[in-house]
Amino acid sequence: MKQSPLIRTFFPSFFTVFLISIFIVFAIMEYRHTKNLFSQYEAGIQQIALSNTNRFLDDINNITVDAARRIEVQNININQHIDTLIRNPLIKDVYVLTSDGNIIAASNAERTISNSLVSDAAKLKKYTTLMSPVHDDKTSGNKLVTIFTPLPNYEQGILVIDFSLEKFQNMILQDLISKNFTVAVFDQNGNAVFWPFEDKLLSGFVFNQESYVLENKRYNVLSAQTDNAWLIYFFFPANNIEIFRAITVLLLVFALYVCLYELLVEYWGVNTAKTYFENIDFAIFNQINEGVIIANNSGRILFANETAHHMFAERKNLLRNVRLKEILGNVDLQRENYGSQSFSLKLSDKLLKAIHSPIIKNNKILGSLTVLRNEVDGDTSISHVMDKVFESIPQGIIFVNKQHEISQANLIAKCYFANLIKGISIELVDRELADFIYKNIDSGSVKRVQLSSGVTCEVTPVHDEDGIYVGTVVYILSETTAI
Repeated sequence: MKQSPLIRTFFPSFFTVFLISIFIVFAIMEYRHTKNLFSQYEAGIQQIALSNTNRFLDDINNITVDAARRIEVQNININQHIDTLIRNPLIKDVYVLTSDGNIIAASNAERTISNSLVSDAAKLKKYTTLMSPVHDDKTSGNKLVTIFTPLPNYEQGILVIDFSLEKFQNMILQDLISKNFTVAVFDQNGNAVFWPFEDKLLSGFVFNQESYVLENKRYNVLSAQTDNAWLIYFFFPANNIEIFRAITVLLLVFALYVCLYELLVEYWGVNTAKTYFENIDFAIFNQINEGVIIANNSGRILFANETAHHMFAERKNLLRNVRLKEILGNVDLQRENYGSQSFSLKLSDKLLKAIHSPIIKNNKILGSLTVLRNEVDGDTSISHVMDKVFESIPQGIIFVNKQHEISQANLIAKCYFANLIKGISIELVDRELADFIYKNIDSGSVKRVQLSSGVTCEVTPVHDEDGIYVGTVVYILSETTAI
């Protein structure tokens, strides 16, 4: 059993829509998974940088507090203690100052410490610290950070320690600089602790920006703050995954919309025969004698030639943009029937013979074509005359119509063949004769056949002026003995 074009095209379209929908879901899930991996990777880098920075700052704070405790509790020689502290590679200079900023003891007589910071440190509680902004060492050029803590039990003094940031910078350089990411560190006042690019580019850096372009290479910028209000900026090369995801999903969604459109087109039948015939001049159909009606897939008439208009001249409205069902009446034209249908159409003054066929292209029903012609067999007066003519012929004669049914047979013919009833199939009369008629439908000449029953016949196919087969005339030769 053949499937209709609707079935053959609807399900492949539906399957395509289903597959694309699955691809979209998996693409979104995959991109989310990939983005989560990138996010976890970036979060891991941030955590490492924050941990290392906080550990370094905690270490120098602890060194300062521990030194203050030793000075106050152990009552040691201050100069010896300063000499011991200087041996620590992190420490550059150590000072013990009064609250006015005067030096009590120091490893370096040249003091470069701000008096305002000394005043602020004097107000601190015991064993709490104050961190200065990052500044440069005038002798070495290295970056320093100074920690202050009060010494209330030692002459109301203040312990001041300059810490070198060289070790911290080397740690960042070794652990947090690679081709996949880099970091920059700034203190609480925005001074650079570590800058991974050229120094001249530092002035062009804007805090809180989300991207940074360097030598035509774009970086995504993230930031995090330490416990001491230092800022760490992370530079990750842009991977464009968001752009790729957006483009991929948009393309898949576009493909889904196209397939959905095709699916709805197949389901609701919005394709029209007009599209199929858009490059054809419909005036060609006005040159033929049969009525031609072309309708779209929704059943509305797109074109009817002049002959069709004459056939339905009694209608007040033109045969244009009206439903084909209004013209053909109650004729059942099933959409799933993609073969031709023949039927008769009775009008008030005439009987029409109609052939209806769908227009199919690439397994898609685009519309339908209906051909109408006057049914001359409906003229009862001519039929009556033909009956008289047949009976008057002194020879057996049979007319088999194009449906291979007995249309006319005189009394003499009935003497040779039993069961010659009007409307009965020729196969039920004589199968051998029927086969011979089938084989010679396209023959343009008279063919003689002697049947196994002994009856000799001359078979003449009949075609109309358009070359269309209309039936076969069978002559029974007189030398044949009647049954």
